[in-house]
Order: sequence, then C-alpha cells, then structure tokens
Amino acid sequence: MGGGAAGLSAAVAAARCGLDVLLIEKYGFCGGATVAGLSGTICGLYSSGERPEQIVFGFAGEFHERLKASGGVKDPVPFGRTMLVPHDSFVWKELADHYLRSEKIKTLFHTTLIATYAGGDRVETLVVRTLDGLQAIQPQLVIDASGDAEVVHGIGGETTLGKNGVVQTPTMIFRVGGVAMDVFLKLDPNQIEALVHEANRSGKYHLPRTHVYLFPMPNGREVLCNMTRITFPDGSVPLGVSSEDMTYAEMEGRLQARSYATFLRDRVPGFAHSYIVETGAQVGIRQTRSLVAKSRLMNEDVLAGKKVKGAATFSAWPIEAHGAGELKIVYLEDDTYDIPFETLIPLRGTNVLAAGRCLSAEHEALASARVTGQCFGMGYAAGAAAALMLRENIVAQNVRGEDVQHWMKTRGLKLAGEA
Repeated sequence: MGGGAAGLSAAVAAARCGLDVLLIEKYGFCGGATVAGLSGTICGLYSSGERPEQIVFGFAGEFHERLKASGGVKDPVPFGRTMLVPHDSFVWKELADHYLRSEKIKTLFHTTLIATYAGGDRVETLVVRTLDGLQAIQPQLVIDASGDAEVVHGIGGETTLGKNGVVQTPTMIFRVGGVAMDVFLKLDPNQIEALVHEANRSGKYHLPRTHVYLFPMPNGREVLCNMTRITFPDGSVPLGVSSEDMTYAEMEGRLQARSYATFLRDRVPGFAHSYIVETGAQVGIRQTRSLVAKSRLMNEDVLAGKKVKGAATFSAWPIEAHGAGELKIVYLEDDTYDIPFETLIPLRGTNVLAAGRCLSAEHEALASARVTGQCFGMGYAAGAAAALMLRENIVAQNVRGEDVQHWMKTRGLKLAGEA
C-alpha cells in the first residue's frame, strides 16, 4: 500500500523472492514524498563528518546508480556535515515504471484505500476505490507503506501522532528556472539566510522560515527550493491526515512559494530573471501517524549511534526536525545508528508489516529516520520478510530481524551496507 521509496522497494524485494505482488498507489506514478511532494533529493546515503562518503547501498544504492545512468542525478551536494543527491522527478518516475514492468509487479495507480476489514487479528479484505469503482482485495499479506499507517490504523492498530499530537511542519517545495547558475553556485548559504532575515524586516514579503535550502537540479538550469513553513495563523501545525488541514496547507503553501520566489528574484544574486516552474503535486508531509510496534527507535538510539542485530537499515542522517517556530538539526559525527526491523512490526495484524516514515519512532528520531535512503532500506527488508513469512507460515509478531537478514542473503538481496 503506497508507491513511495518504501513501497516500491518492498514490492521489488517481494517480487524478487517469487511472490505475486500488487502495488496500490493514489497518484499516477511512484515516488511518494520525494516526487509528489517534490522534496527532490535522496537523503541518507552519505556519512556525516569532515569528509562525507557514500555508506548506504543495497536497493537504495541500486536505484541511485540506475538514476545516474539515466541522467537523473549528478554529483551529491553538501548538506551541513553530510551530503544529499538532487534528482530529476521524471526520470525517477520512468525508473520506477521500469521496475514495475521488469519485476512483473501488478500495479493499480489512481487507487485509494477506503476501508480495511480484519478477521480476528488478520487483515482479510481491503476495499479500494479505483477509477472503475470499488473493489475488494483479499491479500495473503499487506505491507503498509502508505506513510500514514493507513492499513494499521484501519484495523484499529495503535499509532501515535507526533509529539503530543504536534507533527513536523509541512513544506510546499518548488522549482525555479531562469537562474544564472554560475552566480548561484558561488553563493554562501549563510548569505542567502541573511538576505531572508533582511527581507523579513522590510515587511514586503511573507517569509516565515529563514533557514532555507536551495539545491541545483541535475539539468543544470533549475534550482530546487525547500523554503516554506506552513502553520495555521495561531502557530498550530496542519495534519497530513485531515482533508481540511491539507486544503489550508496547499493554499498557504502556494502563497508562500510565490512570496519566496518573488524574494529570490528581487534580492538574491543570480535570480533576477527567475520564475516558478512548478510546485509539488501536493504539499510535502514529513510526519503523520507512527506505529506502536514491537520495538521503537528512540531519540537516544540515534544520538548514541546504537547498533542492533538484524537491523532493517542504518543511517547517518541528522535529526532534522522542522517545528512551528524553528528548525533543529543535530548531526551524527562520524557515526551511524541502526533502524531495528522490529520497528516495522505492528502489535496488531498477524499478516501486516510496515515500512517508511510510519515506522515506530520517537518524534525527533523520526526526523532522522524518515528520509528517502532509509525508506528504501526499510521497504526492501519488509518485502523480503513478507516472502519469509509466507514460506515459513510465520505471523508478523514472530518475525526476527536476524532471520530476515539471513533470508535476504540466501535470496541474493543486498543489505543496506552491501555495495
């Protein structure tokens, strides 16, 4: 359920293990937040420290290399004390389509989950709305890669919502063209931030966020702008699982995108002739529901670089917590932490696993673990685990991460640390 980085990688792993796989996606393409939300970057592949280098491979590395071969990415760019990789959204969609076809994954685009029905503690039926009408699906096993824990929530599985109900802020990301790239590439990010502060004092612009990110696109002619911060007028944060909140966030996001684009054109060197190319298909959502699972990724686990046996994947990405009033970034210095596979196992649903940003994690820990590179790793492990569960008749709550890793190796599926 869901065709983002986690859902696609789960589908590929399950198919490579010999399962018949159906992928359900609400848009007409795969990519999730990184494409529909236009976050536009692969985060989490690189180490953190003085000289970042690629440390995360597995399916994330495979996808990155194929993007590179198709011209969908170029060299990584600095992000504080680590690096990230801007990508071309259309090439991402093309590559995802290639995987779906080559791995013989049945796919239903433009399809949304309406209801989930359980028999005892097992998901028996998913009711989905397709363009043809309502359909009932009776799966042997479900991987909830919806980002919102839709399946788990639908059967009454326990979830949490942010920190005491407060989630990270949404962002409307946009791309601008007409940039003098030679000038832009010489800019110091601190210089841009100072210009935002100065522009705010002028009162001419609506710029609620001052710590902003601008990245060169692979085509060498456009800039990806991660600049907006969307809250209600009273400072509360819209929820990505509320249509009313999302409607406000979409409209406010476009207003802010226009204001930031005008600021760039007026005040920032190299942007005098720039223009908005597009915004995301939807506002970018960083956090909604998280599982209550067999294990929970704790804030201290991230900060202490905790290692566990049978991890789904690992990360050196910082805690990047976007709050209503500030952006908090805490880097891991020359260290990594593991994401336990058990954070993907809900307490309810014997034939349900999860993957992606709805993993079980504390608020700040999720602000690190939710990024694209790690979603690839979680999904690939969950897809392999699905095959192990069905072959050995194991219920989800009895799956062990160490057994999943062993199974992946026997099936020739590379772990996140294997190039």
